[in-house]
Amino acid sequence: MISFLHKLICGIWQWAACLNDRIFRGNADFSGWMTQENAGFSQDHGNQYQPSTDALVRILKRYPISQEDRILDIGCGKGKAMYLMSRYPFGAVRGYDLSETLTEIANDNFRKLGLDGRCRAFRADAMEFQDYDEYNYFYLFNPFPEEVFRVMLGHLMDSLKRRPRSCTMIYLHPVCHEYLIQNTPFKLTWKKKSWIDWFDYYCYSYTVPEDQ
Repeated sequence: MISFLHKLICGIWQWAACLNDRIFRGNADFSGWMTQENAGFSQDHGNQYQPSTDALVRILKRYPISQEDRILDIGCGKGKAMYLMSRYPFGAVRGYDLSETLTEIANDNFRKLGLDGRCRAFRADAMEFQDYDEYNYFYLFNPFPEEVFRVMLGHLMDSLKRRPRSCTMIYLHPVCHEYLIQNTPFKLTWKKKSWIDWFDYYCYSYTVPEDQ
């Protein structure tokens, strides 16, 4: 019964979100979910695509964002979160995903909305990607399993040691929260809970250690 209700709620939510894309977002495709198989990778490498919630706009409102800030969406999918980020004055809005299919859809969405000069998605593997130095805001919506998260986080920490800077991480559905706070200097600063746990936003900050 619970499984049926969950599927029913998800189905209605997807239908309404897709309709909203067609009517109010230039016929963009942000809201259609996509399985790992259709995206071109396995469950060991990433989770299925689901769009971020519009609540991200209210989360970002808490921060003094300026042209000096650059944000990276780690596991950006079809670019829904990046579209929401574009409402704020970030100097750059970028995102990467393991799926070539998803990044192509994301960039097509940006073109339809006239955001292709502001937002750009590119293909990269979190197990290998290390070019975090130019960013001080990071966003994730539970994009991959903990094994991949650990490697990604190691690359990010190497960047923070190489180029010390304060930064912010916004994490929707923070499955790897415990690993993050137990193994890095990131501190939980705020969270927005929801009646469905995969709509929970946790916000973290990293401050440069005094000895750096």
